Amino acid sequence: MTLRLKTTILRWMKSKNKITLAGPWLAFVMVACATIALGTLDYSWQGWRAASCVPEHCFCEAIRPGVVAQPVNAYSNLAYVLVGLLVIGAAWRAHGAKANLMRQHKAYPMLCGIAVVSIGLGSLFYHASLTFVGQWFDLAGMYLFATFIMLYNLSRLRPMSGKVFVLVYVAANLVLGIAQITQPGLRRQMFAGLIALTIALEVLALALKKPAIKIVYFVAALGAFGAAYGIWILDETRQLCAPMSWLQGHAAWHVLSAIAAWLLYLYYGSEGESKLSSIDLASRTAPWAGSST
Repeated sequence: MTLRLKTTILRWMKSKNKITLAGPWLAFVMVACATIALGTLDYSWQGWRAASCVPEHCFCEAIRPGVVAQPVNAYSNLAYVLVGLLVIGAAWRAHGAKANLMRQHKAYPMLCGIAVVSIGLGSLFYHASLTFVGQWFDLAGMYLFATFIMLYNLSRLRPMSGKVFVLVYVAANLVLGIAQITQPGLRRQMFAGLIALTIALEVLALALKKPAIKIVYFVAALGAFGAAYGIWILDETRQLCAPMSWLQGHAAWHVLSAIAAWLLYLYYGSEGESKLSSIDLASRTAPWAGSST
């Protein structure tokens, strides 16, 4: 290979990494600006079916008039959008390593990222409108992510083809989506059951496979999610509550659980990469990594 050809390839790789770095952030800025612009519209949700929490159980933040009923709880969901876009951006970096499914196939991190973005957009719509439709999209996003992690863990224990994975994924979320409509009172219990099953499968995978994996990411994700859930309870029960404040416990739940989702992505991407340090792994999986590959 000539020196000129090598130089050309290196320049192309650098430009590709710059695009990968800039893409998620540009997309995030566009989504954030669009969200803020929509928040200035003169619109009322009064003709829509109200969410199950209305009127007194929609968390601590006061319900304001206008198109965005709970602005702090709504806009804090942009944390999910950012994390999801970063995961999608990371999916476009070099893959093909056989260490794990998350790094071997772009489809897995893409699906993971889309699910996280769905959480953010669905929850943002819910807290803006406090409608039953918004409630459905709010839970649907969480189900999309939880079922993805659950099926990913099943794939680690018992490999399944991409087609089977997608079919089961779609079928599971269709069932959960219908259950939200027919049994809305059980929506949180169903989500809690998914989380419990996912953690059980993860523990089983660790016990049976004993993979070379950066467990620190999983512990950190559990810590972030545990703290988020603790704050969620304090906000839900009004033990930590200032209805008109711009500091809301439920908003903290959004930010911390978005961080937990990012840590889970790093965790699954680290499987089989035992020789990498935590910093090295984050550099290789994050879209802001250095330009040399």
